[in-house]
Amino acid sequence: MTHEKLFTLKNRREVKVIFGATYLPTTQKLKTDYEILIREPGEKSFRAPIGISHPKYWKLQTVTKEQGRELILLYSGISRKQVQLAENEFNQLMLIPA
Repeated sequence: MTHEKLFTLKNRREVKVIFGATYLPTTQKLKTDYEILIREPGEKSFRAPIGISHPKYWKLQTVTKEQGRELILLYSGISRKQVQLAENEFNQLMLIPA
């Protein structure tokens, strides 16, 4: 199951947070994960905040997954609080206690 939440920032940039869940049969639990995509005003489709032409792209390739998430969050323009809001909505849809 997936859930998408769209945020529009003051500079008219749109940020889409996509939450998804996969069932792990070995532990019998759901694993949630999210992806952040952005769309600048005038662009037609969403893209990753840090692409191959971004100055921090190579740094993103060398850091841990958690550090990479922090970098993506920083360059997307949304806060952790907004991601938490989207996650809470997703958990309510999945009926997972927060």
